[in-house]
Amino acid sequence: MVTRKPKQTADHFIKALNPKDADTKYFGEEPYFPVQLEGSDRKVALVRGFTWYNRFYGKKDARELLAQYLDHNARTTEAKLLRKVEEKEFSLTLAWLSRMTLRGLELTEHEETTLENEIARLNKIIQKPEIVKVEVKESNRPNVQEILREKAKDVAGELEGVFDEWITQGKVSTKTVDLVSKYNVMPQHIPLIVDAWKKKQTEFDSVAEGDDKELSEAYAHLGKIKLRNTVKFIEQVLSDLNSYISIKKASKAPRKRKAVPIEKIVAKLKYLKQFKDATTKLDLISVHPTKVHGASEAWVYDTAKRKLHHYIADEYSKAFTVKGNTLLGFDTTKSEVKTLRKPGEQIKEVMGSKPAARKYFSDIKAVSTTPNGRFNESMIILKAF
Repeated sequence: MVTRKPKQTADHFIKALNPKDADTKYFGEEPYFPVQLEGSDRKVALVRGFTWYNRFYGKKDARELLAQYLDHNARTTEAKLLRKVEEKEFSLTLAWLSRMTLRGLELTEHEETTLENEIARLNKIIQKPEIVKVEVKESNRPNVQEILREKAKDVAGELEGVFDEWITQGKVSTKTVDLVSKYNVMPQHIPLIVDAWKKKQTEFDSVAEGDDKELSEAYAHLGKIKLRNTVKFIEQVLSDLNSYISIKKASKAPRKRKAVPIEKIVAKLKYLKQFKDATTKLDLISVHPTKVHGASEAWVYDTAKRKLHHYIADEYSKAFTVKGNTLLGFDTTKSEVKTLRKPGEQIKEVMGSKPAARKYFSDIKAVSTTPNGRFNESMIILKAF
């Protein structure tokens, strides 16, 4: 456990932490910096330090270590406030960095600025006026729903650890769907996890766009490429969470019912049967919606808006399903919508072979957006397979 009041040794370094773990014989003692390294040697030493702390300590310890850093620098008021902030708000990397300074590391000007910005951000959280909540007498015995919600919160905490692993190592050892499946989280509780990751997505989008100066400075150490990859990583986690809902619902054993004909399943799907346009010289006939249900790839053209939709099934569902007027089971990170400038020429290219169509579509210089899966009377189904 992390002690509340760190003590200095005779050589002015804070006394080393002593995690009660057998792995210390492989990872060694807590890092210390009696000599200041430079260049690549310093980077290697920092990586080793981050790895050591990540192995033996977590969010709760990160909060205490950062508070100790403030105590040591005679900033006890800030330290007291910091200890009231929720564990999930803390950045492990910056907490470990603050601890290393107490073990002799001298920060660069950029690192010191980033650390101070993080402390300022955390102080702002606790200084916000608290919402007064009406106390409700709770039963000592949790009900089933509360237990299941706690499972979702446990997964949310595990995913935070996966995110920290991504930030520090650039890769993860656990897939999102595997982790959520391990805890058997109910589909209706997945939004609890999704909300937290959408906030994370908004924060990192803001950093990428440079809208918030303080956030940009706080994450400047990641670099542009790592930041861009982190945004993609968050998008993939959100996509995996949505896929898990589809998998869970599909795997649920329903009561035995009479098989519903595909014609009845797609009966409410709105689409355009035929489209002729003299200006663009287009003469299109839609394939029947029954071809879409169960397919893994589809091309749909919105004749009113000149938008071409390319749907690709996600790797977990493997195939589309039609529900009412909506297409489900597509990968939100791979499926795209683009506006066509010359639909007469461009659709002919798309109607060719599968690989050629995909390459041609990816080369179209137009803003790419994510489809929502809903159909209308102006959309014609070009291909589904």
